[in-house]
Amino acid sequence: MSLYERKGTLMNAKKSIVVIIVLNIVLLAFAASFWQTKRGAHGDRAIALTGSAGKFGPVIETILPAAKTETAVDILDLETGHALLQPSFEYFNSRADAIMGWIRSNHLDISCSLWSGGAACVTYDMTIVPVEGKCWEQTTEEELLDNSALAPVRHSPRRLLVLGHNRPDTFMFRTSEGTLGMFQIVGLSQHGQGVKIRYKLINPVAVLTLKEIEPPQIPPGRKVRTEKLVPATGLEPVRCYSLEPESSASANSATRA
Repeated sequence: MSLYERKGTLMNAKKSIVVIIVLNIVLLAFAASFWQTKRGAHGDRAIALTGSAGKFGPVIETILPAAKTETAVDILDLETGHALLQPSFEYFNSRADAIMGWIRSNHLDISCSLWSGGAACVTYDMTIVPVEGKCWEQTTEEELLDNSALAPVRHSPRRLLVLGHNRPDTFMFRTSEGTLGMFQIVGLSQHGQGVKIRYKLINPVAVLTLKEIEPPQIPPGRKVRTEKLVPATGLEPVRCYSLEPESSASANSATRA
């Protein structure tokens, strides 16, 4: 083989190696993108709902982006950590019930609205109980699970939670899917493009039906004490009591936010 042919063979080999390297990079990038997309539907849920049943999962911090227009609203699903862009009014034929049906079918929970000099969060089909700020650290899982104000309901009204001084910023809640948790409105994002919140969810627990709960067996003739036992002073745990509720959002303002 001549020197010229050897050089040609070497150049072709180098080109082949470069092509192989480029193809590998493309395939790796595609695989990473595919994995992120596949992971999306369950990955954030696994993060938010991590730990023992009936216990708080980790604290999740996120920014609710401001609505780009009156109808272009990103609404967040707290369980998954994913947001969906609400279609335009024309998509729903300007029907408020169709909009709410779309929100419920996608299990969406909360969005953000900004205006000159103010901001608010809007909740969708969530039971919301405002509490003092200290309750974020002090409230136990048992207090949420036993709170009658968070009992399951068929539907809850939309709520407008306005940011501002002397307004509640800490809330207990139940989502439309039945998940209990707490969230705090931290404030405007760094560049004022949305509202920063943090929240924590209680991992689902098995709920017994009335048929599954066996009544205690009491021997004939035995008396049973029925009076309530009151704990001694100093043994009562710290409890957080709900504040005055925020006003419900009107149909127009809730749809916009």
